[in-house]
Amino acid sequence: MNGTGNGGFSSTEMEYIRRHHNQEPSENQCASALVKHIRAPVPLVWSLVRRFDQPQKYKPFISRCVVRGNLEIGSLREVDVKSGLPATTSTERLEVLDDNEHILSIRIIGGDHRLRV
Repeated sequence: MNGTGNGGFSSTEMEYIRRHHNQEPSENQCASALVKHIRAPVPLVWSLVRRFDQPQKYKPFISRCVVRGNLEIGSLREVDVKSGLPATTSTERLEVLDDNEHILSIRIIGGDHRLRV
């Protein structure tokens, strides 16, 4: 973080983050957003990130992914996580896939998560 407390993001970037990452967890829930600058053309990055059926292409901690049904909003995927992380499996639902705004949003709805409060 720099002295401005915004992690080095411009005001435009901060507004974009606030607009698209507005989790409001209930009691006994948690939420997080990972934002990272990537020095690569948007079309290249988006071609990888948008693949709900292949998160292992850009998430090195995923060993396997199986999608149930068609690739559309509401689709579910079962993800196997490599050892050493606080999970072994994750069941996730596709919430948003917007190719114009480059937004992918998933919701974790189950799995073996060993997170501690």
